[in-house]
Amino acid sequence: MDEWISATRCWSPSPSPDGTTIAFVWDGDGRPAVRLHRRATGEEWSLDTGDDLVSTVRWSPDGAWLAIEAAADGGERSTVLVVRPDGTGLRPIRGVGDDDRGAVSLDRWTHTGSVVAVTEADYETTTAWLVDVGSDQRQRLGSGHALQILDVSPDRRRALLRRGRRGSRHVGIVDLDGTEGWHEIDSRKGPGGPPGAVEHPVAITRDSSVVAARFVDGGTRMLVLTDGGRERAALVAVDVATDARPMYPEVLAERDDAELERFALTEDGGLAALVWNVTGRSEVELLDLTTGKPAHYSPPGDVVTSAVFSHDGDSLVMGIQSPDVPSAVWCHELSSQSTALICPQSDPMWAPGSLVHPSLETVTTPDGLSLAGWLYRPPGTVGPLPTVIYLHGGPEAQERPVFTPLYQTLLEQGIAVYAANVRGSSGFGRSFVNADNGAGRFAAIRDVATCAEHLVEIGLADAERIGVMGRSYGGYLTLAALVNHPDLFAVGVDVCGMADFESFFARTEPWIADAAVGEYGHPIHDRNLLRELSPVHRMDRLRAPLLVVHGRYDTNVPVHEAELAVHGAKSAGVDVRYLLFEDEGHEIQRLDNRRTFIHAVTDWLTTHFGLSRPPARGEPSGG
Repeated sequence: MDEWISATRCWSPSPSPDGTTIAFVWDGDGRPAVRLHRRATGEEWSLDTGDDLVSTVRWSPDGAWLAIEAAADGGERSTVLVVRPDGTGLRPIRGVGDDDRGAVSLDRWTHTGSVVAVTEADYETTTAWLVDVGSDQRQRLGSGHALQILDVSPDRRRALLRRGRRGSRHVGIVDLDGTEGWHEIDSRKGPGGPPGAVEHPVAITRDSSVVAARFVDGGTRMLVLTDGGRERAALVAVDVATDARPMYPEVLAERDDAELERFALTEDGGLAALVWNVTGRSEVELLDLTTGKPAHYSPPGDVVTSAVFSHDGDSLVMGIQSPDVPSAVWCHELSSQSTALICPQSDPMWAPGSLVHPSLETVTTPDGLSLAGWLYRPPGTVGPLPTVIYLHGGPEAQERPVFTPLYQTLLEQGIAVYAANVRGSSGFGRSFVNADNGAGRFAAIRDVATCAEHLVEIGLADAERIGVMGRSYGGYLTLAALVNHPDLFAVGVDVCGMADFESFFARTEPWIADAAVGEYGHPIHDRNLLRELSPVHRMDRLRAPLLVVHGRYDTNVPVHEAELAVHGAKSAGVDVRYLLFEDEGHEIQRLDNRRTFIHAVTDWLTTHFGLSRPPARGEPSGG
């Protein structure tokens, strides 16, 4: 069992400008760190970037620097560091000040040199900056709600900035008032902004949500990934206006059966790699932007999590996962039409075909909505089984067929898993992702019960042994399902979920609270609704044994939420266990902790399902 729990993961690939080396994040030493791979020889080495847990790495266009986003103990207060490829010159990059109460995010490098775009979140405002790593000069681009720098034109005269809360993110073009000098620019229009600072809102993004955007044709045109004017996200091209005239889009790629999840662009803007989300699995298309001709590419895995072209445009470097293959980095060369595995280089320690691939199981809700989820069952089993409904976070995330050691471990113990996509999940269109907003969350809670009832009705789940668990928003939904449908579930596992929306809004990071208002409701104006939706006020109805898992350094969903759940469970008189990781944040990132977590969840479920589990290798056999 520990073979797949301990599997090395690699993600966030970034090729060097000369194409000889690929940088990525790697957790082979037990925690996420930066690793480099030399393509010609296969040589690999790690960089010492300190004790913080790395999430992202990006190579500068001149090849002189690597930019890294990391956080202490995986918390929300991230920082951006730069380091030379030989490991020297490590230092933090900020827009202004040394206030560690906020979070610095790595957005992107500009197209030339060593100028990096970062955003700093503090309280309810995010500020966008360009930082010249060589000279340490800074240029302020503007402030706003949940701001992100999507691109800077090659001549550095304009920037594409995205702002807005969840589900309503718009892009604007900010004129940078010339390329000479490094003076502060405010992107606000009208009073308060200096002369020359103009933001042009893009018509296509009104009443919609923008995912990404890039300049092409020297900055005179841009490509926007948006759901504006349509149900599913698509790629559109917009000519860049020189004033505030509306800009109307040309649709370059869209599908009725799939959502465009991301796109990568060659440096010359001639070729785009489109990653389509087709009910959870990925399809890749290479689109010639000059001729409009697409070409299909079959990735070596089920889900493409990232994609980036090399500087010369000949290599497409991707992060890919499958149910039996951990997060890996692959490189596809267009000239030779060959695809090579970069990381991990060693073969899996388990036999091919020994891990379970799920089947797609659709559930119809009482109001006629179709929910697509992934059903994992132990090989060779028939009839009703102990079953866990697993709920992802977000809520605008998606359960997909990726490498999940927890599921495989539960399957080994005879427990089936239904990884549900209740309303509010992404990947199924704009209406679906917004269907749980506000009071729609009551229907999302009902969706959880509907999934369990469906599996019982078709003879796959044992009605007396159904559990529910989830992480983050999925942890909240777990608690909500347990207290709203107390007779349906035999056991529950809440992983860093919210128990009370009032305390969540009061204690989470201010910029997270600000972004969540459109999704959950306003903490003051919608106080009564949020109180009714909060499980903490119904914990007296809890009947199922509850395992609560949290990280001490979690400032997204603060540990106070776990304490509320534990207190409520104890007051309800149910069996409760509290597993607190003293060195983790909102994610469980350290290998030893992941192993402890999976074993704890497996023990909890097998115990309360009445199953016996032999100790895993390396575990003590006694109590």
